[in-house]
Amino acid sequence: MIFQLTKFLKIIRWKNLSIYLILEILLYFVLFEKKFNIKDGWLFLVLSMLFFSIFGNIQNNILDYDLDKYKQKFTDFNRKAYLFWSFIFGFLGSFLGLMAFCITLNSQIFYTIFIVPFSIIIYNYYLKRCPLLGNILIAIAISLAIYIPIALSKGFDTTNQYFRFLLIMSTLLNLLRELAKDMEDAQVDKKFNFKTLPVINLKLSKNLLLVLSLVTWLVMFSYLDIFKDVYFYSLLIISFLILSYSLIKVYKDEFEPATKALKLLMLIGIFSIFFI
Repeated sequence: MIFQLTKFLKIIRWKNLSIYLILEILLYFVLFEKKFNIKDGWLFLVLSMLFFSIFGNIQNNILDYDLDKYKQKFTDFNRKAYLFWSFIFGFLGSFLGLMAFCITLNSQIFYTIFIVPFSIIIYNYYLKRCPLLGNILIAIAISLAIYIPIALSKGFDTTNQYFRFLLIMSTLLNLLRELAKDMEDAQVDKKFNFKTLPVINLKLSKNLLLVLSLVTWLVMFSYLDIFKDVYFYSLLIISFLILSYSLIKVYKDEFEPATKALKLLMLIGIFSIFFI
């Protein structure tokens, strides 16, 4: 039973979900300095986005079932089990979103609980393997998952410059990591005829990663006038070092260390907002 639970937690990518949950809690209580109020709908929206994320991860595993078997990942679950849990978490996400709507009477929430699962299905079935487009969409989706509970709850100022910086950096860093991960998986993706950008043109992917790394660092540099703080200067230096390390590894065709380094930078970038 414990073994099965451990496998299931890996399937739903519990580490990423935990980071998301911690981030939303920090945003609510630290950055926006809110006192918990069930009537603002925030709790239900966070849980709704969390369950929709699990729904999306399981849908992804359904489509990658043969690929996972090849990699010897998640072989203890069959497609019927995936479909069952996909339905359960999709239903829970919609139900909690509906609860948030009933509390706040915000029509945007009502539309969101239909648009989000539909978008997940469209992405997984039709757009995921589109060269670059899939990477861009998943990077935006992660930022939206952070944005939605805050933006649609009552009493939040989403023009907060710290919050905007977090969303921009989240999008850019996730895009960098997604592109590096595709490079890491290119050989296996090619066997299964997945047309990711690195499969089509690996050199172009490397050059694009270089350009995006420069854009990321320049965006951070542009915030120097706003974040006049020793922590932010430290973040600039750390970011430059990690991005440089990742690029060196990518151009040496050592993709796994680059992917891990970018994930580390993503975590540093997300949580540094509470220190600068």
